[in-house]
Amino acid sequence: MGELNSLTELEKKRYKLQIMLPGIGMEGQEKIKNASVLVVGIGGLGSQALQYLTAMGVGTLGFLDHDLIEEVNLSHQVFYGMEDIGKLKAVVTRKRLMGMNPLIQFNMLNIKLNSDNAGSIIPGYDIIVDVTNDENSHYLINDSCIKYGKTMVYGCIYKMEGRLSVFNYKNGPSYRCAWPPEAESKTLSEKVVNGMPGILPGITGSYLANEVIKIITGSPGVLSGKMMIIDVFGYQNSFSEIERNPANFQ
Repeated sequence: MGELNSLTELEKKRYKLQIMLPGIGMEGQEKIKNASVLVVGIGGLGSQALQYLTAMGVGTLGFLDHDLIEEVNLSHQVFYGMEDIGKLKAVVTRKRLMGMNPLIQFNMLNIKLNSDNAGSIIPGYDIIVDVTNDENSHYLINDSCIKYGKTMVYGCIYKMEGRLSVFNYKNGPSYRCAWPPEAESKTLSEKVVNGMPGILPGITGSYLANEVIKIITGSPGVLSGKMMIIDVFGYQNSFSEIERNPANFQ
């Protein structure tokens, strides 16, 4: 990483409590300011992660989603309200985040990520957060991250569990290593059928934001090579190992 843009006096005041931490400090906060993160999908997980990344001062935040806000979203996407039903998620998100922190550059992408536009979007960011809900998007994001040398932070909800991992990080495994196409369990496509507790996206989305900050600041313990599984009702976190398959990087 080259020379970092230094913090302004206003930023030093706003992020004072983070700067006080040995694991972040002034240098870490400058790394956060100079980082760029793209969140693909701004439902329950994405909107939660975006709020904390905004509050913590990530300098450039992109968010990509082309969906409208629906009544069913409000039970677990608490970023939105009744007055937002029928509006574009990306438009409402930009307005809310700008009100939270005007020191951030926000890039609103009211589109669907596909093979035609991924190559013009993903290279512009350091870290890609994948909180989409279909398997094709996971593979597209994963493969694009490998192609352009980007780290992928992945999260999903399955019934009573939140799941998250980090892929393509310092020669670690990829999404294809965790879920080879021939073994895809279609976990995410079952989400609506099986339901979820409304609190779970908030908890899991906060963990996702935490992983992003750890990666930016170079903190230890990044979830590369392991899947974290959050049992929100049992108050237990468990981890499963993910092995790197070199064939997925050729």
